[in-house]
Amino acid sequence: MMLIPHACLNAAGGRLMKKPLAAFAAGVAGHALLDLTPHKDISAHKAEGLGVLIILGLVGSSCGWSSPAFWCAMGGVLPDVEQVLPWTDPKRGRHRWFPTHTPPLHSLAPPWAPRWRAPLLLQTAVSLAALGAAVAWCKK
Repeated sequence: MMLIPHACLNAAGGRLMKKPLAAFAAGVAGHALLDLTPHKDISAHKAEGLGVLIILGLVGSSCGWSSPAFWCAMGGVLPDVEQVLPWTDPKRGRHRWFPTHTPPLHSLAPPWAPRWRAPLLLQTAVSLAALGAAVAWCKK
């Protein structure tokens, strides 16, 4: 998935947790689950990177920098760091280490709709709703 949904959905999921370390681990697991979902990706690393920094700043300032919401979001985005590192670039003959960043596991096609992928608009709408919910829950 695009990086922004990883941050937003995991921030919302982190609100259900009590401990930052457990939330971080859940964010990494959440990243893998979202990667398995059939989806369309974009390659806008700089724009997405800036967007994610803004989202993490919003979650951290709204929920607290040591909050489970912030650390779940961090766990959700951290695995994608390897997507922009030259030493993990498949085009250079390198290997990616996160399990769902490899072709057999990334964006699995459901057997009942092998060509379906979550469109970018749906990913964006769900991400904004999750981010809004996470921030609203933090401010209560």
